[in-house]
Amino acid sequence: MSLQCKICGNEYTNKAFKWCKPCQINYLKRNFINWTSGNENIDEFIKEMQFKINSYYDIIFEWIPYSHFNNIKEISRDDYITIYSAIWYNSPLYYDEHKIGYTRYQFCRYKNVNLKCLDNLQITTNEFLNKVNAYSIKRQDNIRKIYGISQNPNTKDYIMVLEVNSIYCEKCNKKYTEISHKWCKPCQLNYFKSTNFTNWTSGNKKIDQFIQNMQLKIDAYDDIVFEWIPYNQFSNIKKISNDDALYLAIWKDGLLCYDEKINNQENQNKNIALKHLCNPQYIGYYMKLSKVNAYSIKRRDDIRKIYGISQNPHTKDYVMVLEDSYCPKCDGKYADTSYKWCKPCQLNYLKSNFTNWTSGSKIIDQRIQEMQLKIDSFDDIVFEWIPYNQFDNIKEIYEYGYITIYSAIWEYGTLCYDGNETEYTRKQFNKDKNVTLKLFRNPQTDKFLDKVNAYSIKRRDDILKIYGISQNPHTKDYIMVLEVNSEYCEKCDKKYTDIFHKWCKPCQINYLKSNFTNWTSGSKIIDQRIQEMQLKIDSFDDIVFEWIPYNQFDNIKEICEYEYITIYSAIWKYGSLYYDSDRTEYTKKQFDKNKNVTLKLFCNSQTDKFLLKVNANSIKRRDDILKIYGISQNPHTKDYIVVLEINSKYCEKCDKKYTDMSHKWVKSCQINYLKRNFTNWTSGNESINKFIQMIQLKTDYCNGIVFEWVPYDQFNDITEMVDNHAKVYSAVWKDGPLYYYDNIKEWTKKRNTSTKVILKYLHNSQEINNEFSNEYNTLYGISQDPNTKDYIVIQAENCKKCDEKYIDVIHSWYNPCKIHHLKKNFTNWTSKNETIDDFIKKTQLSNGYFNDTFEWIPYTQFNDIKEIGKGGFATVYSAIWKDGPLYYDDNIKKWIRKPGANKKVALKCMRNSQNITEQFLREAKVHSKKTSIYILSIYGISQNPDSKDYIMVLEYVEGGDLSKWINKNYDKFNWSYKLLSLWNIVRGLKEIHQKNMVHRDFHTGNILIKNEYWPCIADMGLCGKVDDNYDIDEKDEKKVFGVLPYVAPEVVLKVGKYTQASDIYSLGMLMYFIATGKQPFYNRAHDQYLAISICGGVRPEISEPEAPKCYIDLMKRCWDANPDHRPNIDEIFETMKLLNDSKQPQEIRNQLEEAEEYRKANPLSIEVIQSNTHPQAIYTSRLLNSITKDFPMYDNINNITAEYIDFTAE
Repeated sequence: MSLQCKICGNEYTNKAFKWCKPCQINYLKRNFINWTSGNENIDEFIKEMQFKINSYYDIIFEWIPYSHFNNIKEISRDDYITIYSAIWYNSPLYYDEHKIGYTRYQFCRYKNVNLKCLDNLQITTNEFLNKVNAYSIKRQDNIRKIYGISQNPNTKDYIMVLEVNSIYCEKCNKKYTEISHKWCKPCQLNYFKSTNFTNWTSGNKKIDQFIQNMQLKIDAYDDIVFEWIPYNQFSNIKKISNDDALYLAIWKDGLLCYDEKINNQENQNKNIALKHLCNPQYIGYYMKLSKVNAYSIKRRDDIRKIYGISQNPHTKDYVMVLEDSYCPKCDGKYADTSYKWCKPCQLNYLKSNFTNWTSGSKIIDQRIQEMQLKIDSFDDIVFEWIPYNQFDNIKEIYEYGYITIYSAIWEYGTLCYDGNETEYTRKQFNKDKNVTLKLFRNPQTDKFLDKVNAYSIKRRDDILKIYGISQNPHTKDYIMVLEVNSEYCEKCDKKYTDIFHKWCKPCQINYLKSNFTNWTSGSKIIDQRIQEMQLKIDSFDDIVFEWIPYNQFDNIKEICEYEYITIYSAIWKYGSLYYDSDRTEYTKKQFDKNKNVTLKLFCNSQTDKFLLKVNANSIKRRDDILKIYGISQNPHTKDYIVVLEINSKYCEKCDKKYTDMSHKWVKSCQINYLKRNFTNWTSGNESINKFIQMIQLKTDYCNGIVFEWVPYDQFNDITEMVDNHAKVYSAVWKDGPLYYYDNIKEWTKKRNTSTKVILKYLHNSQEINNEFSNEYNTLYGISQDPNTKDYIVIQAENCKKCDEKYIDVIHSWYNPCKIHHLKKNFTNWTSKNETIDDFIKKTQLSNGYFNDTFEWIPYTQFNDIKEIGKGGFATVYSAIWKDGPLYYDDNIKKWIRKPGANKKVALKCMRNSQNITEQFLREAKVHSKKTSIYILSIYGISQNPDSKDYIMVLEYVEGGDLSKWINKNYDKFNWSYKLLSLWNIVRGLKEIHQKNMVHRDFHTGNILIKNEYWPCIADMGLCGKVDDNYDIDEKDEKKVFGVLPYVAPEVVLKVGKYTQASDIYSLGMLMYFIATGKQPFYNRAHDQYLAISICGGVRPEISEPEAPKCYIDLMKRCWDANPDHRPNIDEIFETMKLLNDSKQPQEIRNQLEEAEEYRKANPLSIEVIQSNTHPQAIYTSRLLNSITKDFPMYDNINNITAEYIDFTAE
């Protein structure tokens, strides 16, 4: 490969892009005669600018005719400068390394530019050209770019043609001081100096100078512009101090704000504070030292803000205009600005009021004062001493222990803070307030006050509120004055566990504990268990587990008996306890009397074992477990009894929910029955016995087959059948198989019933394990010929599902109904191509065990066909498939289509595929064999009747490919989602590799997004077995295809075929894209120079904390130059599993958190990436042989690096 310029023979200035500076300068010189501005100075300047190019990427400064601009619109005007937006339809020059010259790219036409027009009457040509030098032709400079000069043919004004870039100020072309708000400090300062200073005056030079200095201190867009504010701008002026120094007012116009989006109305009628400065002759001293400088114009400072200065026209006092979020009394910031509440001042007010009340007890007074000084918010309750005579309508609610609860009306109500008056007052709306009085009889003062701490004065706390303390003047008992709140228990003042039902768990537990002495079973162990069960209640509707005397049961009737258990039905006279929310206690309800229950009596059981049985049932009414009400005892036999609910959903023997409700069948019960029956039969062979027992224990439903040992003498009419592979007989089984009977809830044989069966002879018992261990659900069991000693497998003569005879007697479990129906349908369709027909038939028969199938789909079935993408070898369309796919309905035992399906699908049309290719069929086969949700599904094959191109009908994926999806959603694509998405991609690739296959074209375009973070792998056209050789063409030339940055170096250099290791290399590049949002080598042409760089070890740059270290380490191992050093898919899968695990090591969690913080702090600009993407960076699959054709063949990966170095040294 030549690295010398083809024109001059010297080495390229830039080898990668074949750019030779001397030759390109000469080209520009030769082009001088093709343009002119009509002004020698301008022409000379443009030539000098063109000679300044140093890189292929530099802008070619041009004379641009005014006629090349369209859609010219004025943006701004300032003195002698006018800025316009325009569209330059011809676009800038770009260097094309293939043409080895400059050209105008089609994709860059109609470029948006700014035109900066300077008035010729106020500026000379030389001055204009000096201003041009403020801009740059270096694309990589951090200075605004200029494309050239133009001239308005009408006004003759010269124009600078500039890039459109929102980060630069349109007036001075410097980068905005604050880009997001388009705020330029130099321009704003110039505005104040040149314009604003002359538009106002205070009438005092020193004041004016001070204001101007303050205005020039602004550093941010949201700094306050310090102003002279005429006094007539203020209204509603209200004095708030006694010394005429402080006032509140409304400023009509409000302060200046910098933001073109803000409506000035938002700042009008602004609340402010006015602080008068006396002795105006000393105003300079006050300004500079002690007054104004104590305030701030920085909005982000935590210092009181000052808006400017005014003057009272009557008193001539100067006035500071301040924000009103500070207390006028102490000048401190309000603790709550909206309510003008100042904590220090309010505490001082309360302290000063201590002398205006007393309880008559120093200890009580001290506690009230302490409580008052705990306020932290304007809406905290001011804890008070409340005279008893302020309560009316006092009524006792109830009494318990030494406490009596009353309801009452508090005549004056609580103190409330008034933000307008900035003081506490009693409000009209709060008078005659309902309260609860909690009276403590004869308490010690200290103990009473300890009780006060259980309540809160914080209105926002989730604790019952207390207003203060009072005292009954007659009994001298102290009283707590509490809020009335239906959410709190009146006994313990805690929030109800269940507010709606007024159920308080602690109080109800205490009630049950206090009731323990009112009952006994006569057994300490039983009593203890009942108490434990009672204390487990968590809800108002939990069952209160009880000791139930036997004499409470009537109409006791035996239902059944098994082993040591007898089950009875009975009527419980009083029924269970229910919680009464009106009385807030447990009681027996009328509706629950004479309750039907089940009594489960355990004969002669030990107490401990009996109590273990109790744990199988539940006291939770909402649990899906049989409920238990309590324990009783037969007084005659002394047997203990479990008292249970009657529920037809549960088995009476085991108390488990029926597995099959309609047949009253419980798997666990029936499995136990079969276990107990193991002793009633034997094959005479321990291995066979264990095999049969194992299969019996897998019985899952009542109408299933119970696999059995069947004695040979059970068979009659044994007749040999013709079979080329085995000894097969038909026979009649006298007793027939076991059936489950609902009425007795057991397996049994039908009376006077015989069953036709097939007997298949086996050579040895090992054959049973090898061939039939997974197919037991279609077989009746095993027998043995007593003469030959051969074991026999017994199966039904007909298919259990469709009642048809099996197509293949020996392999009956291979879905005879499904396969048979598909075979019968073969004559109803054709593609008119024998190869395609054979392929579809074989695929249908091999996939017959699925509930969907592969089809030939006529093209007329598709509507609304739209192109949605184009790859290197195919075009993809979306379409609506009218009838939709076939699926097998197990209920009706047929293949059917959903009515009105109108299923959206993707049509992959292989270009020039009129003659069906091995590659097309291979891709269809791989898609049809997939078993993972992470690989795209295929429905069948079709053909375009016009082009005759064959089409794969695939699952339609809404999200598009990974690259497009991430470009749209990168702002929410955090590290949790990145790792989950990558793990799902790895799952799909793992399935491919586990089948000993290679994808061969693994890149972002072949990863489709089904929905958020659910990717699937597509485009299996190149996927095949590890040892396939279809990457060699007819001339034995190695074919290289794909997206260059994703192709492994050993494939590029033809060291070997595509391998699973080359897929892992592609996965490493995919990891880079997921981590950064940037395609690998997006800013470089995908040509032989990039290929050389990749083979020489160049990889995309990435470092911590952009991605976690553990992630980067794995990624770099994946793209290692030596395929032997790359991890396999199993190792990657396990690593991704760890990274997605919520219990990952702390070190990894720290790395992930750091990467996530970095992502938030450095948001990705997709627009910037797209603007910097090289026009020859190609991310669709293509043949790459034109790039790699000059590369030598290698036979050893270890030689690549050395030979690459020698190659580039030429």
